[in-house]
Amino acid sequence: MGQSIPLMLVVITIVLAITVGILIFLVSRLRKKLRVFMNGKDGANLEDTLLGLTQKVSGLEDTLEAHKEGLEYIDARVKRSIRGYSLVRYNAYDNAGGEQSFASGLLDELGDGYVLSVITNRNHVGVYAKKIIAGKPETSLTNEEADALTQAKQPLNL
Repeated sequence: MGQSIPLMLVVITIVLAITVGILIFLVSRLRKKLRVFMNGKDGANLEDTLLGLTQKVSGLEDTLEAHKEGLEYIDARVKRSIRGYSLVRYNAYDNAGGEQSFASGLLDELGDGYVLSVITNRNHVGVYAKKIIAGKPETSLTNEEADALTQAKQPLNL
């Protein structure tokens, strides 16, 4: 038993020496990787790289905000543009043929717009406009004007 204790100490010392050697090797490899990481690809250090990325992100945020404002402006303009339209031709007078008179509905996305009527005979042409707000006329409409308004509202789902 007297010799077993020194033999165990020798074995433990060898195992510890091998473990320390492996740990030194791993730390050395880790140190090399850390040095490459901190220096960056092109020799720039990590702080400069992060600063550059932060500036790029800030620039992208400014660009994104400008695009957002532009899209909101375009969206507002599109809503006010003519989105629903129609044309109803008819004979305004019994003795005149050819359906030369017509009513036309012109509405934006909100249902605002006009019904234009053109009444034609041989001696006279009359042009009339009736305002429409939220899909409802401000004044009474003829049957043809009401048809034109109904047809103009269909693509808008009003």
